[in-house]
Amino acid sequence: MPGETTDEELLDGWLQGREDCFSELVRRHEDRIFALALRMTGNRPDALDATQDTFLTAARRASSWRREASFGTWLYRIGINATHDLLRRKKGWETLEADPAEAAPAAPPEQGFDESIALQVDLAHALASLPPAYREAVVMHDLGDLPYDAIARLTGVGIGTVKSRISRGRRRLAELLEQPSTPGPSKDR
Repeated sequence: MPGETTDEELLDGWLQGREDCFSELVRRHEDRIFALALRMTGNRPDALDATQDTFLTAARRASSWRREASFGTWLYRIGINATHDLLRRKKGWETLEADPAEAAPAAPPEQGFDESIALQVDLAHALASLPPAYREAVVMHDLGDLPYDAIARLTGVGIGTVKSRISRGRRRLAELLEQPSTPGPSKDR
C-alpha cells in the first residue's frame, strides 16, 4: 500500500511508470511545499503556482535525485527554486507587494475576525517586508522546522550566515510587529 512505502520506493515506482506513486508523493508533501511557497510569496495564487511548478519539476527530474539527501529535502530545494523563479518572473522578489490577508487562513464564519487572524495578517505583512534572504531563512527555520545545517545546504551559504540571517530576520520581525497595525487614535486617550 502507498501509505506504508517510503518516499524512495514511491519515487522508484514513479520512474517505473506508476502514476499512483507520484500522486502519493504529492499527497504526502504538498502541504509543506505549499506552506513554504505561501510564506515566501505572501499570497495563495502564487503559492499554488509555485507548488505546482515544484511537483512538475520533481516529476521531470525524478531520475536526477542522487539520494544523498532525503527526498523531502530535495523536494524542498526544488520548492525554494520554483518560488524564486516565480517571483523573478513576476519581478517581485526584491520589491514584493504581497497581499498578506491572503496569506492568513480565512476564519470560519462563526468566529469572525478575531485577534488570532489579525496577528496572522500582521505576521504575513511583516514577513513580506523582510529582505528576501532573511525571509527565506526565517521561513525555513521557524515555519519549516529545518535545522541550520539543512538550510545552509539548501541555500548554499555557511551555517554562520544562516544563523545571522535568522537572527536579523527575527529582530526585524519583532520591530515590525511592535508597530501598531492600524493607524488611529490611541485607546489611552
